[in-house]
Amino acid sequence: MGATNPVHGRVAGIVLVGGTGSRLFPATRVVNKHLLPVYDKPAIAFSMDVMKECGVNTLVLVCNAADEEIYRSIPAWLGYADIDIRTVVQEEPNGIAGAIACAREHLEPEGYERIVVALGDTLYVHSSTWAGDILRKTDATGCSAAVAVIEHPDPKDFGVVESTANGNVVRVREKANVRHSSQVCTGLYSFDSSMWKRLESIVPSRRGELEITSLLESYIDDGGLTAVAVPEEAGWFDVGTPDRLVDAAVARRRLLA
Repeated sequence: MGATNPVHGRVAGIVLVGGTGSRLFPATRVVNKHLLPVYDKPAIAFSMDVMKECGVNTLVLVCNAADEEIYRSIPAWLGYADIDIRTVVQEEPNGIAGAIACAREHLEPEGYERIVVALGDTLYVHSSTWAGDILRKTDATGCSAAVAVIEHPDPKDFGVVESTANGNVVRVREKANVRHSSQVCTGLYSFDSSMWKRLESIVPSRRGELEITSLLESYIDDGGLTAVAVPEEAGWFDVGTPDRLVDAAVARRRLLA
């Protein structure tokens, strides 16, 4: 593997690569957005690199039925043959927490102590060598979960994270109307195995989805969620819109020039 397991205990991964990619139509009518190129490689490759840095050797890709075959064949066309890649279809678009729950049948019976979760359209296009911190910090602080955060000047489109000076998260607000620079979720998390039971208690939000915020709040209530700072040089981008996809590709090109 590209990196050794950064913590004691067995680590599995989940990458969410479903959705319609409606903001990227018409390209995503025929190609899943996580397969679109970010300059020199598809978006999914950046999430795979994160999983390698976290020492993951079993990975579940939560995808659409139409894309399952291509994701199952990743070792044949993209590499990562040292990772046991499994796929599961999210039958209904019921939110991020709902997507995570789809992986339960693959991972819970095998007793993984830590589960790293990544949103497939939020990428670190410069470097993922820091990613093991999402596990190391939970071990060092004794927390049960962690969220990767970065300071953002316009946080209204993201989950806003409020934390203490030592990194303990006290509040997460989804797409809050915040007009000043704030820490935001970058789409990378780690959870302990209690995650599976916590998911059972989540109820749909007003928009009818099982929210990742609800899962994070359950850890906050136990004092067990810590924030992990993403270094600026990691090159974080959300590639869910045409402009952001282009920006990520340009940043990647500059890195490799």
